[in-house]
Amino acid sequence: MRSLFQAQARFQARARFQARARRTGGTAHVPDAPPPGTLVRGALVLAVLVPGALTSCSAGPDDVPAEPAEPAPAREAATEQYTAAMDDVLVALDQSVPGVAWTAKDRFPFVTEQPDGECVLFLAESLGEGDLYEPSNGLADLAAGLDPVLQEHGFDPLSDVTHAENGGDASVTATDSAGWELRVSAYPPLVGLSGPVESDECAGS
Repeated sequence: MRSLFQAQARFQARARFQARARRTGGTAHVPDAPPPGTLVRGALVLAVLVPGALTSCSAGPDDVPAEPAEPAPAREAATEQYTAAMDDVLVALDQSVPGVAWTAKDRFPFVTEQPDGECVLFLAESLGEGDLYEPSNGLADLAAGLDPVLQEHGFDPLSDVTHAENGGDASVTATDSAGWELRVSAYPPLVGLSGPVESDECAGS
């Protein structure tokens, strides 16, 4: 790095001598120019001695690493935690659309191992009797009643309404940081909750 500063000083001194000679019409001794490549080598040395000096200003938002997902909870803990969330969601649905009566399906809960090895607990699913779509403005109005409940249980707000490609159904979803998902569908009215768990029932757990 010292060689870089010395080379720059000699270059500046040479320029001052040339300017003085032009003003006086005479000649002046001009120090030798730095050897070819000195400034380039000095710059390379600086880049080596100060890692990231040439790239630190170019980092953008895409360079920030994504936060890792929370580890899957044990099945027993997840059952207790998310059953409470499901119960509160059903109460909120009753208040938001009182004309729909919900009945829990018997085959829940159960665990399945996904093709990628993830162990998923399908905790609960309830079938509604009545019209959920029209009274809730195509499910769009459900967020007013469900979002506060979801927030209490660590879920994000409900998504926008999505429609099946064939136009046969509409649904909204909400997820939490552990990868659990609540889904509410219109045709037929269904509300279900599922997510990853650690369980001996899956070979990869």
